[in-house]
Amino acid sequence: MNKILLIDDNLEIQDINHEYLTSKGYQVDVAMDGGTAVALLKTKQYDCIVLDVMLPDLDGYAVCAVARSHGGEQTPIIFLSCLGGEDSRIKGLIAGGDDYMTKPYSLKELAARIHAHVRRSKVYDSTDSGVKSPAPSVMVQRENRIVAIGGVHLIMSRAEYEILTRLLENPRKLVSKGELLGLVADEESTLFTCVRRIRLKLATDETLGVIETVFGEGYQYLPPKGGRVAP
Repeated sequence: MNKILLIDDNLEIQDINHEYLTSKGYQVDVAMDGGTAVALLKTKQYDCIVLDVMLPDLDGYAVCAVARSHGGEQTPIIFLSCLGGEDSRIKGLIAGGDDYMTKPYSLKELAARIHAHVRRSKVYDSTDSGVKSPAPSVMVQRENRIVAIGGVHLIMSRAEYEILTRLLENPRKLVSKGELLGLVADEESTLFTCVRRIRLKLATDETLGVIETVFGEGYQYLPPKGGRVAP
């Protein structure tokens, strides 16, 4: 049975989410504040964390950092917040979140996203955590989500890692928007934010290549001129 941790200071939201997710077969723990959440995260492992941003003590970003530093490097974290602006979404993803939903929300959608992230996490964790090479001069370390292109190491969030490695596996070839959306629970804003952040990381070194948008269709990774990534 998959274990879920719900972190929110709104008792009504907690009760509704707890009842619904329990009915879907999840084992659910709840925390009404950051301190309680941190205590749980230090003693238990979860298959998914649903996390509010505005908590009475620690904010959700700080709790997310604790989760990542106490054995939850690969645990899917979904922010669920009334803060719906782009800056808040970006901050949540930068803090280590895998997804970001805004209130009000659909219980069915929340459950669907949890299911998608947990399933993807199980597949991810079952793969070899060693170093893979999708193309010459590219090395991928799954365990720590590190992508090295020509010796330059880039540390990725889970979503960034999956998007970039999919593009690197198909250099100079179109990867459809639909295929990439499947990596981020079909959330367009998450895809766009991740692609933008990957581009910023690639831009730190001219030897890393670029991601080009094929408008209306998807994206493709273009190695630098003279680069050693195979066509």
